[in-house]
Amino acid sequence: MKKYVILLTITMFFTITGKGQSFFFIGEKSYPCTETFTLESNSDDSEVTDLKVLFGKSETSGVFIVSKKTISSVRISGKLIIYLDDGTVISCIDRDIKDNVDDIASSAYHLTIEELLKMKKSNIHTVRYTIKGVECFGPISAEGNFTASNKGDSKTDFPTLVTDFFSE
Repeated sequence: MKKYVILLTITMFFTITGKGQSFFFIGEKSYPCTETFTLESNSDDSEVTDLKVLFGKSETSGVFIVSKKTISSVRISGKLIIYLDDGTVISCIDRDIKDNVDDIASSAYHLTIEELLKMKKSNIHTVRYTIKGVECFGPISAEGNFTASNKGDSKTDFPTLVTDFFSE
C-alpha cells in the first residue's frame, strides 16, 4: 500500500509541476512556442481584426509569429516592425515563412539574441505589419499597412514572457 501512495504522490507532483510543450506549425515547419496573445487592432475598418502573436524557438534564434483571420487570398508579408515602450524599434525581415490555412494568415520572423535582449527590457507597444494579396482579382479592401497595440484588457507583460520562455 505504501508503494501505491508514494507512486501516486510522485505522479501528482510531476503532473502539477510539469510544463506542456506547445508547437506552432507553419508550412512544413514546427516551432516550440508560447501561448497566443492578442494585440488590439488600431484600425477603424471592421474587416481589420486583432493580431495574434506568440514566440517560438528555432534551432538558431527566437521567432516572432503573427497571425490573423483574413481571406485566403492574402498573406502577412514584408517587413514587420515591433515598437517597444522605451522607444526601441525592431525591424524584422521577411524570410518568406508564411502561410494561409483556414483563412488564417500566419508569418514567422526570426529574432536575434540582441533583439530578444531588448524585448526582455521593454514591453511591446505596437506591431506594424503589411497585408498583401496573392491573387490578382482586383484590389483587396484589407490590403495595406496596419498596426496593433498591446493595450486594454488584453495587455501582456512581454518582458517576463520572453525572459521565462527563452531561459528554458
